[in-house]
Amino acid sequence: MFLFLKLILAHLIADFILQPEELYQLKIRSFLGQLFHVLIHGLVSLMLLYPYLNTPQIWLFVAGLVLVHLVQDLIKYSVTKKNPANTFVYFMTDQLCHVLVISTIFFLPVSHEVRGFPDSPRLDMLYRMDIWTLDAIFFIILTFAGSYILNAFTKSYLKEHSPLYLISSLEIVHAILERSLIAWILLSSTPPWMLLLIPCAGVLRLPFKPLRDLTAFLLSLSYAVLITLFFQKIL
Repeated sequence: MFLFLKLILAHLIADFILQPEELYQLKIRSFLGQLFHVLIHGLVSLMLLYPYLNTPQIWLFVAGLVLVHLVQDLIKYSVTKKNPANTFVYFMTDQLCHVLVISTIFFLPVSHEVRGFPDSPRLDMLYRMDIWTLDAIFFIILTFAGSYILNAFTKSYLKEHSPLYLISSLEIVHAILERSLIAWILLSSTPPWMLLLIPCAGVLRLPFKPLRDLTAFLLSLSYAVLITLFFQKIL
């Protein structure tokens, strides 16, 4: 499970945090964008698996992930272009396939080893603790990934929205703050009346005209509550 979680985190970082609006647009327009994206995936995976890089099978595994990821993305964008009404289904199926491919790490003998940084006690302790990895996974799914999931949802089921609805730079930055606040209220030991502040999070949208969107707020709110309650059972 140790290496699996590290690879899931690497996938989320590369697929969402390191995929700004400009790269997303480049991916849609050309193969170069797709190639650049999967190379970022490979680099992030190698960085998070640094203690294992003296094992050749790790290099081969990451190379295989990069190749399969490229093929999956090309297929996803091809079928999405032909049938945009199924964007959400294709998006979620693609993410599930990525997780299944990453799970093949369990077939490698090295997956049973928990390595670290013996020369740096603090870094070693941080790297070996699954809880910080799970927390990071939760945060990315809550914020960055959530914006792309909701964007795919609106493309399939809510019409008359721009292609970058919910994933423009401003909207993603705001989503990080808004959903993090909602999650904090739900997870912290606060008085029950503090739950009333969750709907009030929408007030933070009012100073920004592009964010004054009731549908966007309700989608963001619902998603944040569902994801937080789900991870609360896990963490």
